[in-house]
Amino acid sequence: MQTFWDRVILLLNSPTVVELSTMLDVKRSTLSSWIHTDRRPPLHVAMKITELTGVSLEWLENGNNWESMASEEAAENITQYKKLVIAQIEELDHQQLEVIQSLLYYFKNNTPTNQSPKKGS
Repeated sequence: MQTFWDRVILLLNSPTVVELSTMLDVKRSTLSSWIHTDRRPPLHVAMKITELTGVSLEWLENGNNWESMASEEAAENITQYKKLVIAQIEELDHQQLEVIQSLLYYFKNNTPTNQSPKKGS
């Protein structure tokens, strides 16, 4: 299960602790402590994270907990999730893209269209 900080780091394309501390304007040691104890930052830092990532605090806290969201909110978060996936795809080389294309083709052709996203996916 992803933690709050796992989601932040993933959304920001895996910066180092030093880079992330610069982005958030906090001391590296403070940020490192928050990450290692999965402690939430003060509200002003959390709001900075939402500005940088484009996702809500709730999404940062809960991730893809689709069952607990209203349908409009879930749709908004799916859009943010798609942006994250696209950003990660843009960093892949040709061979990796071929693998992803094959996986997408498989999922598109083998997943029932009426099935909702599974919790934790």
